[in-house]
Amino acid sequence: MAALPEEVYERLKLCLELVSLPQGWAVYENGGEIDLVYFPTTSIISLLSISDGGESAKIAVIGNEGLFGIAMLMGRKTTPNRAVVQCGGYGYRLKAANLRKEFELGSPLRYLLQRYTQSLTAKIAHTTMCNLSPTLGAGISIIGTSPSPINTV
Repeated sequence: MAALPEEVYERLKLCLELVSLPQGWAVYENGGEIDLVYFPTTSIISLLSISDGGESAKIAVIGNEGLFGIAMLMGRKTTPNRAVVQCGGYGYRLKAANLRKEFELGSPLRYLLQRYTQSLTAKIAHTTMCNLSPTLGAGISIIGTSPSPINTV
C-alpha cells in the first residue's frame, strides 16, 4: 500500500477495516466464496492445498507483503484451498467488491497486484515441485520472485 499514489491510498483507506487475525482461525474454508480480502500486517496466513483424501499441505504463506483473496480478481469466487492464520496478529480487511472496482479502474494497485500474483504463483509452483519430488525441487531456482511489498500500511 505504501507504493500507491496518495490519492489511491486515501480512496482505499476509507474502505479498509483493521481486524484481529487470531492464530488458527480459518480465513477461508474449501468451497467457500471469497467476498473479503485480507492484507496481513503483523499476522501470517498459510495457504493449504487439500488432497482428495483430506490431507493438507502448506503451499504458500502470506505476510505483510501481500494479500489473501487474489483468486477473486481472476474471476474466481472460490478457491480449492484452505487459508488459516499461522501466526496471529492484525491485518486489514476489505470487501472484495471494493478491490475489484479499484482493479477495474486501472488503478496502480492493479499493477502491484499483478506482480504479486505472478510471484505468488511462482512460489506455489516451486513448493508443489518440492513436495512432489524433494530431489527435483532442490535443483529448481526461482529468480526474481520475491513478492513486492504492497501492504506497508
